[in-house]
Amino acid sequence: MKNTLHFITFAVLFSCIKENDKVSTQNITQNVELSATDSSKTAVIKNPDYSAAFEITPQDISPEQGRLVFTQNGKTLFYFDQNSNKGIINIDGKNYALTRFDFNENNYTLSGNGVSIEASNGDFKDMVSDCVYGIFPQVKVAMDGKILNLTNISLQDCPAY
Repeated sequence: MKNTLHFITFAVLFSCIKENDKVSTQNITQNVELSATDSSKTAVIKNPDYSAAFEITPQDISPEQGRLVFTQNGKTLFYFDQNSNKGIINIDGKNYALTRFDFNENNYTLSGNGVSIEASNGDFKDMVSDCVYGIFPQVKVAMDGKILNLTNISLQDCPAY
């Protein structure tokens, strides 16, 4: 009799646990399907009144020994010449001198004349012809309290030895 009572109790508990697993699995499956359905219907909201903090004008500068060149879509946005310790960024049609440069780990910092540029977490490739190539997922340019975040910025750094 004791064995039968234990067996019945065990069977009832096991069936309750099994039933809860089915319910949990169904809820999870339904939630995943709902979120997949919901995300496919996400509306893209565009703000026609949005404008960037400022505009960087591309320059006609090519890479050479001793020069860092930052580009986006093949256009040079700014550069720094290590031989002269000077660089230029053109913001809203005006040239701003870059006079300081620092490289640490995968990060570059350039600054001068009220402008600071931070290029962080670069993904660098092997050195080719004395030049290092890298891609920065995001570069932050700050001027007069305004910040412009640039994406997918390429770097060609050809150090002067």
